[in-house]
Amino acid sequence: MVNAYLAAGDVCPTIYFNNGPAYNPYNAARWTFYAPGYYPTFEVDGLIEYVGFSIPTLQGHIDSRLAVPCHLSITQSFTGDASGGTVTYNLTAEQDLGTTGEIKLWSAIVEDHMTASPAYGYYEGQELMWEPRAWPCGATGQVVTFTGPYPQTLTVTKAYALSPADMNFSNLDGVAYVQMSTGTLEVLNASFVDLPDTNTGIFEDGSAPASDAAQLSVGPNPTAGEIGIYSALPAGASGTIAVFDLYGRIIDEFAAGGAVILEMEATGVYFVRLRTGLGQTITRSCTVIR
Repeated sequence: MVNAYLAAGDVCPTIYFNNGPAYNPYNAARWTFYAPGYYPTFEVDGLIEYVGFSIPTLQGHIDSRLAVPCHLSITQSFTGDASGGTVTYNLTAEQDLGTTGEIKLWSAIVEDHMTASPAYGYYEGQELMWEPRAWPCGATGQVVTFTGPYPQTLTVTKAYALSPADMNFSNLDGVAYVQMSTGTLEVLNASFVDLPDTNTGIFEDGSAPASDAAQLSVGPNPTAGEIGIYSALPAGASGTIAVFDLYGRIIDEFAAGGAVILEMEATGVYFVRLRTGLGQTITRSCTVIR
């Protein structure tokens, strides 16, 4: 992605290069996946192919897809340092997704705000965005299968490696998306999260995670209705816990620290989010089945 293409507030598509340093296994696999040719071609959720470059047209296609109900949620949880670590993806289908054929989880750790080197040719000196640095689920993705009963949560844990010698870790993000790998190539949902600098622990907005890790556990999962929430905070830190449903509606909110038991009346998927005053956020999911 080259930032010079965009004005403030415009939609930011991901551009896959087929040459230069960006021609890594992940980008090469995605290029082959879509087989777009060498013209500016945009794939919107895999269902809309648009050739050319018109931001209003592209925005219209994206808006049309945003109006389609989504029944899949994705969360990402990273543990590691400047040399690598592990990432856990939780994929929750609220109901049968109505798909046929193979579904895959793709993911990448990307770096933004780089300045293109001479190796990028025409793009030298421009600002590169979302350059893939690692792809935990492999270049060709990880097959996932939802079988029910619903709601159903699948957990995928993958290792990844980073290279402190040749990477700038000041701006790392985690990208994950679930997509049909055959047929329509529809993207069922995606997740994009900011990661702290693996050398300094500072986020892009200047905030820092807690010096001591906060803790959050939720269970049992699945449950018949009663959810136990346990949280612990670093010394001197404050925090809040919010419980919300798959549509983002707040069910309950209270101060973090200690144990709380909630009785959920409706079946479905719920998320419990802990936020500390030191900038740390932890999210857990829980499914209620009656």
